[in-house]
Amino acid sequence: MPKYKPDQGSYARTTGFLLLASLAVFGCYTLYYWLLSFRGTDDAPSFMERDLSGGNLPVLGIPLTMALIIAVVVAIVLLVILQRVFNRPKVADMLIDAETEMRKCTWPTFNETFTSSIVILVVMVFFTFALAGMDFLLNRLMRDYVF
Repeated sequence: MPKYKPDQGSYARTTGFLLLASLAVFGCYTLYYWLLSFRGTDDAPSFMERDLSGGNLPVLGIPLTMALIIAVVVAIVLLVILQRVFNRPKVADMLIDAETEMRKCTWPTFNETFTSSIVILVVMVFFTFALAGMDFLLNRLMRDYVF
């Protein structure tokens, strides 16, 4: 399937695809171990954990099981769906527009960012001590005079 407007919005589309693809792969990794959790007895392993190849796979070092096959197939299906979704005109146009708008932004320099961060940290420390002091005084007031 050809890519919709291949020369536009490549950063936004690639970033979005990689983030969602990593989430899908992590989900399939979790699915694999969840499927392996269905244990059989010591004498007969369950259908999901039974070794189909007679040994470990060369690069992965894990046995070929039905759980692995299911997880890999689900991962491939999810990645194909993601690729198709990111090439739909509405989604692609939205990401192209987002990348265009991000290029128009003026970003702060490192010194501006550092100075702003220091100001925020000082204000947060001040309010932390102010709230802790009020809490201490109100607790003392309640303990000594009210209760």
